Amino acid sequence: MSMLSVENIRLSYQTVAGETHAIKDISFSVEEGEFIGIVGPSGCGKSTLLSCIAGLTQPTGGRVVLDGKNVDGVSENIGYMLQTDNLLPWRSIYRNVLLGLEIQKKLNEETKAYAAELLKKYDLWDFRDSYPSALSGGMRQRVSLIRTLAVKPRLLLLDEAFSALDYQTRMNVSRDVYRILRSENKTMLMVTHDIPEAVSMSDRVMVLSQRPAVIASVVKCDFGRRRDPVAVRNNPRFQLYFDKVWKEMSR
Repeated sequence: MSMLSVENIRLSYQTVAGETHAIKDISFSVEEGEFIGIVGPSGCGKSTLLSCIAGLTQPTGGRVVLDGKNVDGVSENIGYMLQTDNLLPWRSIYRNVLLGLEIQKKLNEETKAYAAELLKKYDLWDFRDSYPSALSGGMRQRVSLIRTLAVKPRLLLLDEAFSALDYQTRMNVSRDVYRILRSENKTMLMVTHDIPEAVSMSDRVMVLSQRPAVIASVVKCDFGRRRDPVAVRNNPRFQLYFDKVWKEMSR
């Protein structure tokens, strides 16, 4: 059984002009440990689909199933990262990492030790008493990721999580995030406008059509799971996968 199943998701909503169909009919499954990239034309419904999977938006039809259970609302088993790191400026880095545990009422000696372990493992322990303003954009995103991982979600959703960063920082952070999520054996769905980013980080890239969104194509990116997302951009197959995704998005 797949870890995640998205089954015939549809979403329509009312506007002043009438009914708008955002997602027509989307079905796919994700195996544990898979990284899935989601790309498509601007405004096609990528983030809306992610919101449905997260349980933040109730679809008009269909269902989302995680580990055999319907996702009917916000789930502690699903972590969500956005463009902005949303770190609280008045809390230290360590206390920012503990925030999710506090909200979920899971803060205890064991979970605090795990949060500290993550900070040490990913080179942020020395900054635990610093405040977000003292960190670079890339480091802040790493803190945001560790805060998400501290509550031990089964599934990570990334919605344009690197888009606010400059190009060089974005490349480095994508490498860091990939390494961390692989090391922690997580499963990831990532929405991005950046095709090279999707190809370099994903096991499969799903291309959505214009609204109302359907899956136009799925491109398998066979670089193996021990890849370096920056280095694979020089792999001869990278251009082949890029061209396939670009062709589908240009239809």
